Amino acid sequence: MDDRPLHEQMERYEALSSEATEAAKERDKTGAEIGKRLAAAVTDATEQRGANVEMTEQSSDGHRYRFKARLDRAALVAALTETLPDGFVVSHVNTDGTLSVEWTGHDRTPSKREHGAVLKAIIAEEVVVDDDGLVESVPTRERVLSRAVELGVDEDDAAARLSRLATLDVVDLADGRVYPDENFSRY
Repeated sequence: MDDRPLHEQMERYEALSSEATEAAKERDKTGAEIGKRLAAAVTDATEQRGANVEMTEQSSDGHRYRFKARLDRAALVAALTETLPDGFVVSHVNTDGTLSVEWTGHDRTPSKREHGAVLKAIIAEEVVVDDDGLVESVPTRERVLSRAVELGVDEDDAAARLSRLATLDVVDLADGRVYPDENFSRY
């Protein structure tokens, strides 16, 4: 037990509390600035390649057109791997269009992490789920690899990373198809 007078301990406690409050304010301010810069990178990537707009309908008189915008998650992730600051990688893209960007803890992002993010986005984009949340169809291994090549990933690197994702139980490779596995939303 500390033998210092209680008033000295309280003064020390108050000083530490004040320092912790100031540090928390600085942490929150820094976190907000990082968030703004990452949001700008996501916006740039979305403008470059992340959204597809297609005409879905034209009126019979030709005066009215209907368009549908669709988030191309795989293209967005591929663009982000080029535009995110060093050390950051897309860890997951959800069906509602939200995505998670993660700091790797390093000053550079390993290409394996970037390639894995692109592959996961391709798989997520290609998986068809019914209204009950059950998987109706999944992409073929060839489709995943060809789409990865379209998005700038070397085919050998894509194949190696897909195998690694299977080893990590992120995906399941069976009968030439790629299924999301138990850890799909974790990595």
